[in-house]
Amino acid sequence: MDIAVRDINDDVAAEQGHDVEASSSSSSSSSSSSSSSSSVLTALAERVAPVSMARERVLPVAEHVTELFSEGGLVRGRVLSCRGMAATSASLNLVAAAVAAGSWLAVIDVPTLGLDAASELGVPLERIVAIDTSLGDKPTAANVAARAARWADVVAAAADGFEVMLTRVPAEVTASTMRKVATRLQQRGVVMLVLGDPGPLVCDGVIDTTEQIWSGVGAGWGHLQQRTVDMSASGRRVPGRRCISLALPSGAEATPSKRDAEAAVDNCPPLLSAVS
Repeated sequence: MDIAVRDINDDVAAEQGHDVEASSSSSSSSSSSSSSSSSVLTALAERVAPVSMARERVLPVAEHVTELFSEGGLVRGRVLSCRGMAATSASLNLVAAAVAAGSWLAVIDVPTLGLDAASELGVPLERIVAIDTSLGDKPTAANVAARAARWADVVAAAADGFEVMLTRVPAEVTASTMRKVATRLQQRGVVMLVLGDPGPLVCDGVIDTTEQIWSGVGAGWGHLQQRTVDMSASGRRVPGRRCISLALPSGAEATPSKRDAEAAVDNCPPLLSAVS
């Protein structure tokens, strides 16, 4: 199994000002053996071993999002699907408190994670490890199956050392493989947040980000200062449907002025609705 692993802090020095994308991980040498890759993950597992007791059932979340969960936090062993126009920001906001409390976050196959955005949302960058299973290769008909299998192997290995994961699920992963992944996560008490389509992976809950209003938008001018996002939680392990209105990136509940709200609705450029 060949993977590329990097410490997210290696990119921090290159980050200035606005949201930028994290650089892609360097590819592993084609001659690397399975035993070598396994030793890398073993070393990582030792480095990021959970500091909380395995019997603790719930990982903490920030006070402003506790209403989304009847248990008051992220239940170990569960998988949450994050979708909508602000899915990435919402997922980072949900895991920020757990990471700040001592958990390690594995970001698997999310090369566009913005370091500035993660920091503004309260995620300690020194406790994030990014893992790229693509090896820098473009998906082709010949390697998609191998990449899907590699993703499952990496998730299973990372479950030994990380309490929280943020990932995208390859479309080619089979249902049987997904069941094995879910079992592994439950055994290790890992919380996984999936961006986009979870495919055949059965999720315990769905975090939806629907409406969003930008503060500071004018008619052809303005300075984007904040956005208010409507978030909801639902799913098979979420009683009813829970909804909150959240201001990002600060996290405090806030509502833009009426003038800003009207301007956002009437004049917001189409690209703004795609920002996550």
